[in-house]
Amino acid sequence: MSDAPEQYLVVGEILKPWGFRGDLKIKILSDYPNRLLKHKTLYLGVPARAYQVERARLHSGYALFKFVGYDTDAAVAKLRGELVQIRAQDAAKLKKGQYYHHQIIGLNVVTADAQTLGVIEQILETGANDVYLVRTPEGKEILIPAIKSVIKKIDLAAHSMTVELLPGLID
Repeated sequence: MSDAPEQYLVVGEILKPWGFRGDLKIKILSDYPNRLLKHKTLYLGVPARAYQVERARLHSGYALFKFVGYDTDAAVAKLRGELVQIRAQDAAKLKKGQYYHHQIIGLNVVTADAQTLGVIEQILETGANDVYLVRTPEGKEILIPAIKSVIKKIDLAAHSMTVELLPGLID
């Protein structure tokens, strides 16, 4: 059995109480809003605290959740602004070649000829495609587009990404 800490994924943010019976209006931060409704337990805060879901539904692009034991708007008002999380192991399974951001951030980036570039520090969402911000050992930043012609291999077990750089990507 592993002693690694439980990992969580942020799937929403509590905006405000909804009505007077303890419901919460949640901004959805997931590509799978319908799957979000199936969770019986959600987690808030750091360290993550478990909240049992009494009921949940979608409404006008938001999620409405009611937690067991929170029966008034006053009881849930203190939860405003909290990030809603699920356990990473409960996340939707992705298709082959798809990855969650938390799986990509922290990968070591190397070229096809084994030159070490650095570590992925951040993912920038540009609309057309994601861009990986790689921090070199010298502290410089390299921006690598997340496109098939550049990203050649992702090996989560080896914690690495192999890339083929386009001309002009690095000095």
